[in-house]
Amino acid sequence: MNYKKFLTIVLIVLVTAGSLTCFIASGNSDASAEESSSSESASVDYKELDLENLFTNRDLTASFDEESAENIVMSESNSNVNITEEGIYIISGSCKDGSINVNADDTAKIQLVLSNLTLNSSSTAAIYVENADKVFITTTKGTTNILTTSGEFVSDGETNIDGVIFSKDDITLNGSGTLNINTDYGNGVVSKDDLKITSGTYNIDVANKGVEANDSIRITEAELNINADNDTIHSDGSVAVKSGTLNLESGDDGIHADYKTFILGGEINITKSYELIEGTKIYINGGTINGIASDDGINASSAKDSDDMQDGRMGKMSIDEVDEDALISISGGIININVEGDGIDSNGSIEISGGEVYVQGPTNNGNGALDYNGTAKITGGTLVAFGASGMAQNMSEASQGSILITFTASYTGKTSVTDSSGNEILSFNSNKSFNSVVVSSPELKKGETYTITVGEVYQTVTLDDYIYGGGNNMMNMR
Repeated sequence: MNYKKFLTIVLIVLVTAGSLTCFIASGNSDASAEESSSSESASVDYKELDLENLFTNRDLTASFDEESAENIVMSESNSNVNITEEGIYIISGSCKDGSINVNADDTAKIQLVLSNLTLNSSSTAAIYVENADKVFITTTKGTTNILTTSGEFVSDGETNIDGVIFSKDDITLNGSGTLNINTDYGNGVVSKDDLKITSGTYNIDVANKGVEANDSIRITEAELNINADNDTIHSDGSVAVKSGTLNLESGDDGIHADYKTFILGGEINITKSYELIEGTKIYINGGTINGIASDDGINASSAKDSDDMQDGRMGKMSIDEVDEDALISISGGIININVEGDGIDSNGSIEISGGEVYVQGPTNNGNGALDYNGTAKITGGTLVAFGASGMAQNMSEASQGSILITFTASYTGKTSVTDSSGNEILSFNSNKSFNSVVVSSPELKKGETYTITVGEVYQTVTLDDYIYGGGNNMMNMR
């Protein structure tokens, strides 16, 4: 039975704990993260992502033909620039209250090249893409560009403009320069279609969401430093991170996708969040994730209907209800997370086939380091999940040893697993208090005996089957 916390989730004060240091040798699996969807909501037409073709050559190439480009210098006397034709536009200068408006043909591909541009708008988007086929926003090498909306956003007729960069069509951000985006009243970058970020450095400090898209957000090779009062990365569809560096500080979710999230590579550091990664289906098969959350770490859940939405958050299931759509699949990468809610939390299923997962989980008995309503299967990789014993769960299926032990007292410090000959298989250190731990590794073999040592106490277990220990079985350490 899944003893998932009931009723309303309470925001818990974040405990800043020491990092979890692990010294473990394990292989990574590069199995494909994509799968066909078997039970999507009939009312939502999500766009499937081709993970082999996330970006076009032009998305990835930030070069431009300077000779064929039109040069625009913004100033107080040239404060509102209207672009209506396909082409390349190099934009520089400084303007205290102005904007760039793109309103071209449906087939037009437009490249805006920012070259030491400082542009503020008092009441709308600094860059507003009203109509085009696709717009590329490119920063030139060695330049720092600043886009700001300093006042409250004013709608454009029926269009609710709410981002410093706001586009009704596909946009790509690339380049080798720096782009700073700031507002105290809305979002950083908004696309009503696809948003791709393929190179460059972006410093985004906003009052709502950092980057937001309707269809998908796709990131590679870029550096994103985002501080947002709401989600730092949010898509109504899917998110794919192929490479790059993401430094995120969020008032809500670090990464949120209503549909699918793919972490294929890159380095993701989430220093503050309510939940680290939230979505319906979450696939991790590469990269490094380091994160701190005041609630859940990696959370898979879906809103079955509008009644399941709570204050704009994904639906929460009852204690025993299984969300068939919800899935967390980990086949590679390294995950280090420190949470006060559930660590790896799925209203449906969890599948681990590779990678390394280290959870410093909750210290309160209302949450668990692992939490699932369906099944949890491990066939590869390394799992170490510390937490409180009250809601502790082990994996439900395994083809390698998965051991859950719970203690009558709480501990911190070094924990190790040794085989019957005294050889150390796993060694890890937690500076955060815990009284339960789940460990799993390909080195844990059925029929063998192992000793788990925490400080001065130890527990010896024999794996008569691959699963050892269920939930809520207190064991006295010797």
